[in-house]
Amino acid sequence: RSLVSKKKRRYKDGSFDLDLSYITEHVIAMGFPAGDKSSGMLGVIEGFYRNHMTHVTQFLDQKHSGKYKIYNLCSERTYDVSLFDGKVASFPFDDHNCPPLRLIQSFVESAKAWL
Repeated sequence: RSLVSKKKRRYKDGSFDLDLSYITEHVIAMGFPAGDKSSGMLGVIEGFYRNHMTHVTQFLDQKHSGKYKIYNLCSERTYDVSLFDGKVASFPFDDHNCPPLRLIQSFVESAKAWL
């Protein structure tokens, strides 16, 4: 995982070593979690070098139990939202592209309501 992250800062605390960043005390940015078969074979393989789904769910349950919501912005991939107790909202757009303005507005309204 560190080879993929290169010199980027990682979140390291106790048993956690994750590629994520706290934007604020209440907002975390992170890449698509991998390693679960619900993401397909590619997702299982990516679990070896991306944030593993198991580690992400453990991190959220331990550090933010009952106080988190996942905003999935990825249009190319999906996973079983029940892994996060259904606390997932989807605002998908293609990787390395700008989201449509209507999607930004919907996302902001949802995030504001949650926060």
